[in-house]
Amino acid sequence: MDPARHAARRDERTAKNHSTWDKASDMICVMFRHAFLLAASAVADAPKAAARILLAAVDGARS
Repeated sequence: MDPARHAARRDERTAKNHSTWDKASDMICVMFRHAFLLAASAVADAPKAAARILLAAVDGARS
């Protein structure tokens, strides 16, 4: 293969913009947004859940 032609083909392959936003990227973005919100909510609720479990354990130990 001619070196100049090979370089031109390589430039064609690397010239594609793979950072364009498409429907799959939209779906992934939405899923990550929901996952992070869910994780943040779980972290915020964890102390409340731990307090309930601790109170239930103490109440169970008293009875």
